Amino acid sequence: MVAAVVAPHDGGVARLLIFWMQPSHLSAAEADAWVRGELRKVTGAAGIERAELTRLRPGCERFGAPHDWMLELHLAPGAAPSDCVETRPCAEWLSDLRLLGMRPGVAVADSDQTRPAGEA
Repeated sequence: MVAAVVAPHDGGVARLLIFWMQPSHLSAAEADAWVRGELRKVTGAAGIERAELTRLRPGCERFGAPHDWMLELHLAPGAAPSDCVETRPCAEWLSDLRLLGMRPGVAVADSDQTRPAGEA
């Protein structure tokens, strides 16, 4: 875990989610060490208030898991997710993930569209 401060819901704060796979050519320990080392550059960038790194596992063997890792970046108020993703060092890190065959994916959790499950 990069940071351990967790809030139940950060209204108005953009949450940038980055997912990726464990590369087959690196051991779990090698991948973990590389990711944590590289993330120091990403999480220290301007506009990022905090980050949480989570190792994922399948919730059910029948369905598997589409990714092995998730990084949640909580951005400072007014920080644009696209600026974070498209500028150094995040853009370089995402390129490295792609080059290593880790198939990164990026999404924004839209807090304006958040509502309890089951609500219309």
